Amino acid sequence: MSLDKGENPLGLKIIYFITSNIFWYLIFSLIYLNIDCREWWLIKSMWGRIVVIFFELTLYYGAFKKNNNGKD
Repeated sequence: MSLDKGENPLGLKIIYFITSNIFWYLIFSLIYLNIDCREWWLIKSMWGRIVVIFFELTLYYGAFKKNNNGKD
């Protein structure tokens, strides 16, 4: 249950999208023990890129979905 019944402003949605991407970047850099994302399996292989695209689309949908009368 949300306290505000209105739509979140665009700036807040963009900030949520960027911070969630930074959070997942830090998680994957800990998994691979490397901060250079060009050396990760997720970026080097075709199937890894498909996983990344699916993951990014999921984050995008979660950040920019519309609320209908305060309900998701």
